[in-house]
Amino acid sequence: MEKLYNVFKNIKFLEEKEIEEIIYEDEILKIIRTVSLNQVTDYYDQDELEIVILLKGVAEIEYDSGDVIELNEGDALEIKPHEVHRVKSQEKAVWLCIFRSCIN
Repeated sequence: MEKLYNVFKNIKFLEEKEIEEIIYEDEILKIIRTVSLNQVTDYYDQDELEIVILLKGVAEIEYDSGDVIELNEGDALEIKPHEVHRVKSQEKAVWLCIFRSCIN
């Protein structure tokens, strides 16, 4: 391993925005740590498969259908390509977000 990364170190929350740090990225896979204080996001419509793992905090993911998933520490959620969603609420959330390109 070229670079050691600890997802629990150097956590800083900002009122004005989420903080994203890329842990790893290649042509197929991207892993990001996202730190969010209480931000609500816009809706996302992504080409990639996304697995989100809530490491700390609490959060809610809302789909454009109106369905809401409540996440607690340790929860993991698979978001399939083009499942339109947003982060409806979050409190001091530390996320591990894994994106996998869907290559045909």
